[in-house]
Amino acid sequence: MYKEVENFLSENNIKFIDDTILNSKLPFYHHPFSCLDKDNKPDTKCFLSHVILKRIEHRQEGELYNSSYYPEVLSILNSFFKKIKIKPKEYLRIAINYTYNNGHKKSGTHTDHPKIKHKQVLIYLNDCLDKNAKTVILDKNKKIIKEVSIKKHKAVLFGNNLHYHYFPKKGCRVVLVCTFK
Repeated sequence: MYKEVENFLSENNIKFIDDTILNSKLPFYHHPFSCLDKDNKPDTKCFLSHVILKRIEHRQEGELYNSSYYPEVLSILNSFFKKIKIKPKEYLRIAINYTYNNGHKKSGTHTDHPKIKHKQVLIYLNDCLDKNAKTVILDKNKKIIKEVSIKKHKAVLFGNNLHYHYFPKKGCRVVLVCTFK
């Protein structure tokens, strides 16, 4: 499963992205690794993130969301899901990731929830200066299905495929990540 979608954001969604997320009003926090490797060890490739909804594996019982920006981000996601006519049953993770030149070429190859069947949407929030900072989606045999170029306000939907991304050599890459059932 793979789908690219454009032209789904409302004027309010775009205003929030431009005025809050991309205008230094949204706090991003340092994460010392981008994913866990096959032995469940951190890969040491750091990035910044604003966690909207913690990973389901890390949430405490009764915990709802992690950010006061949850309603605005949910509105962005709802615009996307309305466009493709899907209603998520459960959100597993929602975050805004900010990656930059951290001295590494790419993130580790991973799936966001190795033990949970899920789908994933990435919404690119900016036009990255480095056009090679792509997302690469793989099949179960680790063969490339798709190399996704970053385009501001484009969304990509795919299953719980293995994937990785290239860190930008210049500028930054800002992506809304949502996993769901």
